[in-house]
Amino acid sequence: MSFLVLHMDKFKKEAIRGIQSHNMRERKSHSNPDIEYGRSAANCELHDGAASDYAGAVQNRIDDLLLTKAVRKDAVHMCGVIVSSDSAFFKDLSPEETRRFFEVSKEYLTMFVGKENVISAMVHMDEKTPHMHFLHVPVTRDGRLNANAIYTRESLKNLQDYLPKYLQAHRFDIQRGVEQNPDSRKKHLNTREFKQQQNALNSLQQEAQTVDAALKEGRQRESALRERVQSYEQQAQEADRILESQHAIPDASVFNFKSVLDQARHIIEQQKKALAGRVSLEKQTERLQEELREEKEKNARLEAAHAVEIQRSHAALKTWMDDYSKVSARLEHIEQFFRWDHEANKMYLDYVQQERQRAARQAAEHKAREQEQRQREERERQAKEQAQEQERQKAQELERRREEERRLEREAYRARRGMGMGR
Repeated sequence: MSFLVLHMDKFKKEAIRGIQSHNMRERKSHSNPDIEYGRSAANCELHDGAASDYAGAVQNRIDDLLLTKAVRKDAVHMCGVIVSSDSAFFKDLSPEETRRFFEVSKEYLTMFVGKENVISAMVHMDEKTPHMHFLHVPVTRDGRLNANAIYTRESLKNLQDYLPKYLQAHRFDIQRGVEQNPDSRKKHLNTREFKQQQNALNSLQQEAQTVDAALKEGRQRESALRERVQSYEQQAQEADRILESQHAIPDASVFNFKSVLDQARHIIEQQKKALAGRVSLEKQTERLQEELREEKEKNARLEAAHAVEIQRSHAALKTWMDDYSKVSARLEHIEQFFRWDHEANKMYLDYVQQERQRAARQAAEHKAREQEQRQREERERQAKEQAQEQERQKAQELERRREEERRLEREAYRARRGMGMGR
């Protein structure tokens, strides 16, 4: 049984460029040894009109919202959802079915976030397990940039519940991922931690599958040995029957002495052959029984190893669950400390107020700088226009003087010609 892997990440503005570089394989990654760049040609983009510039596409979508307030510097600009499963799930799928699996997942996620907010749906086939990076701008139904309003605890639970059902309706044999204790808070893993845990689980599953395959092969050999032992035992029983049978030898006389002798020889020869076959069969049966005993011991060791692998897998999962519980308990303890310790709570509220005031001052300073910049640009523009107007007036004045000079020259020339004709 395979489970759906669904992992959500939130990205601030400064992280978008790195996400694009990873998704599009713009340069080789030194922090992710799982990428086999020789297989990167099999990667594919499933979103029609996917952006080649993530940051530009995200900013264009935010500009379209016509927000009345400036976007905070620490705001989440883009969210990413990783969709995958275990290696065994994709091993049973053809390349066409693998692509359809991700297309159906993208279709559901697009309905969840809105098509106008989708940036990319990149499928990576060049790592250990095929997976899709579904990226979008977190815009609410009422046109706000707010990732926390979209990915609430309830909405994430619904996404984990309904996406597997949607895939099942499209004939994919996949189950919902394992859910933690609903009352405990979950520690959010970054992508690298998620991949490390997923690789560890895949490794445990592969080891368990290897042991299971060896166990099945051993059981098949054990069954074949049993059949051979049974065949030899049947042959031995037939030999015993021949040996136990008492063939009566007729009384000899002068007239039938030769025929009685031949018959006696034939009976003795049959019993010799049966006895030799019985001894040979006993040796073969003993050897096969020894092989069967060794095979049973080997299978017992494999069964024990298989149980150990399963126990290791469960222990690893329990360790991670315990880590999550410890972190959750720590967070709960910290929250209780601030909730019940009035002095600490006051310090915390003062800190929050100071941070808000600092953010307000920074926003006001930023707005003042922008206004001053616009005023400076406006003054420079007006000065430039005035200079251009002065240049234009100077050019017009110069042209007017030249035209006046040419007119005076023409009049003087006509006057000189008139005086000459009079003489």
